Amino acid sequence: MHACFPPYRLVGVVLVFVALTSPLPAAPPSGAGAGNTVTGLIVEAGGNDPLPGAQVRLVELDRVVFSDSGGRFSFGNVPPGTFTIGVHLAGYSSFHEVIEVPGAADFTIELAQTQFEDEISVTASPFAVNRLEIAQQVDVVPGEQAKRESTASLGQALASTPGVANIPTGAGLGTPVIRGLSENRIRVLNDGVPLNHQQFSWRHSPNVEASLARTIEVVRGPASVLYGPDAMGGVVNVIQPPLLVSHGARPIVHGEIAAGWGSNAGEFTGRAEVEGAVGAFGWDLGLVHRDSGDMVTPDGPLDNTDFEQTNGNMAVGLTGAWGTARLRWNHWELETGYYRPEGFRLGLEDDLVAGNLYMPTSIGDIEIKAGHQSNTRKAFPAPLEGVAAVDLKLVTTSVRAGLHHRPIGSFRGRLAVEYLGLDNTTRGLGELLPEYSSNGFAIMLFEEGRFFQSPVLDYDRLILSFGARLDSSDLDVPADPDFNLPDGFTADYGSITGSLGIVYRLNSWLSLAGNLGRGWRPPNAFELFAQGVHNGVSAIQLGNPDLEEESNFNGELSVRVATGRLRGYLTGYRTDFDRFIYIADTGEVVGNLPVFEYRQADATLQGIEASVEASATDWLVVGATYTWIDTENIETGDRLPQQPANRWQLRAAVEGRRLGPMRSPFAGLDVHLVDSQEVSGPDEPFGVGTDSYTLVDLRAGFDVPAGNLTWGLVLTVRNLLDEAYTDFLYSYKAVAQNPSRDVRLVGRLKF
Repeated sequence: MHACFPPYRLVGVVLVFVALTSPLPAAPPSGAGAGNTVTGLIVEAGGNDPLPGAQVRLVELDRVVFSDSGGRFSFGNVPPGTFTIGVHLAGYSSFHEVIEVPGAADFTIELAQTQFEDEISVTASPFAVNRLEIAQQVDVVPGEQAKRESTASLGQALASTPGVANIPTGAGLGTPVIRGLSENRIRVLNDGVPLNHQQFSWRHSPNVEASLARTIEVVRGPASVLYGPDAMGGVVNVIQPPLLVSHGARPIVHGEIAAGWGSNAGEFTGRAEVEGAVGAFGWDLGLVHRDSGDMVTPDGPLDNTDFEQTNGNMAVGLTGAWGTARLRWNHWELETGYYRPEGFRLGLEDDLVAGNLYMPTSIGDIEIKAGHQSNTRKAFPAPLEGVAAVDLKLVTTSVRAGLHHRPIGSFRGRLAVEYLGLDNTTRGLGELLPEYSSNGFAIMLFEEGRFFQSPVLDYDRLILSFGARLDSSDLDVPADPDFNLPDGFTADYGSITGSLGIVYRLNSWLSLAGNLGRGWRPPNAFELFAQGVHNGVSAIQLGNPDLEEESNFNGELSVRVATGRLRGYLTGYRTDFDRFIYIADTGEVVGNLPVFEYRQADATLQGIEASVEASATDWLVVGATYTWIDTENIETGDRLPQQPANRWQLRAAVEGRRLGPMRSPFAGLDVHLVDSQEVSGPDEPFGVGTDSYTLVDLRAGFDVPAGNLTWGLVLTVRNLLDEAYTDFLYSYKAVAQNPSRDVRLVGRLKF
């Protein structure tokens, strides 16, 4: 087995890239240097009343300040360059504008009252882009949503997003499914850094905390050009809060403490977040702890589904006229049990140390992101009485160095080189997959051109984008007679992927978008060589050493609308797979365990995703989403296994600015209408069909200011009508129903 890519070579690659792309030192342009400032005034549209407490962000530099009591804000020591300034304040429209430094003089920003928050995307493109102007379909889920509901898993936090479903395993684990794809076809990022969490099973959920995020972005469809092989089905980017900077040397501190309780399993949640800054130095701390009993269904409690979870993050950063640098540590751990197999326990632990540097230069902006992740997975079957049958440690090292070049005519773009290294160590008594290592290298180019802007318009009519990426990777498995590998295994893989996008804006609030994209992924070590009892799945799983690389080609069309009163989109897509890798039930049983094996066949996926939200009055918002998906295994003519049922979601919410002493009061109902789903065929793992069902969720809350503090209360009731139901993706569907009613109450104190 080849050793992992040595760290000194990794550093060398980055230094060579920086040396080649950095310009020679030159005198800064007039007005540049430490004296560059960006200042402004934020007022209410129409009345010109100042708006204090608005969050103002320089997106690319990852800097944040808040407007003062007079509505003013100021950034000092801003380097020369092109940046996106964003302003957000609850109850008001968002503001985003590209500015040039130097040249951005003191200006006034007007925010209109609205019930919609219009976040830009930083994941679907190398640039911060308005979602009306992105070729692929993307949704931005506010981190506030996960905080309010005290969501324990990433899958649950995204479950209401069109085109996205959740595979729950108890309350502490949830795997997101995008357009029917999950596991190694969905790239999960922690603020742009790729994560790996032994994602070779639908019960292996991402090991990242949703309720400490600022936002969570979901990109649907192949994104291999930007994020590599595992992004052939989509991307989930858990974006961490930007770091504060303070005015002058005056230190600032903000924070929030929350405690919550859930009735279904007696789940307690505690959360604390504190952020601050002294001049150009910013920091952020977050901690979440959950302690839950067994889930309860209409048939009673599910034994052994209790869990305990402790997650946290630490980040420090420094900004200056040279740019921005940040270093952070994210920790995630979970100890939980499974209802089936009986008595099974699981121990998970994940640590990510990551850093990023953003450095503007005269020819472009250099951006470097690097991460070192250690992920441990231990499985404890009941018969072994606390001894681990499986003990896996996966170490992931990633580096991406890129240059965002200055505009060339109508085009701007990014050139990047990447490295991704995996090293998996197997420990424990059981044999499930062999040890392996992998090294992957890539070079990527992405360009965006903007055309037909007139002095009358504040947007570009036509936006064209294209990208290409060259990947090369290897997989090395040492000699292991237990896996029928007396001489080991070595394979080299490689592919070129690409994308082509077009957006046409009919006016300021309506756009049409189309995208073509090719994705690619080599088989992983588990798919090739799995051999043995997968305790967490209660099955024997067999790899297939004859598997080949799989690829897909996706085409999609969207129409999007965004006004002060209306938000929505309609997207249709089709994805064709060559050599789709899937796991199938062989029909054999050894002991009392079914035998699953990996197979390969051409396949198609097609679907429709729709979302609309309307502000019917100044206090009432109504909305609906729809997700339809159809798949086919070309070889068998059956649907692909493990596909979510089609569904509607209807929403009505009452939201206000104040009600007596309460601020930002809200109350709403969500109605989920989910179709029945039949098994795809005889090879469907745990082949159990499910009936249609309807769920109603309730949410309500308010804040009350008290001097410099604000306390609040949030009530969430899941399954309000106590419906007895079973979801098709529920991992216990063959033996138990989904949870019954769950009343959650969260108290919050902001300072």
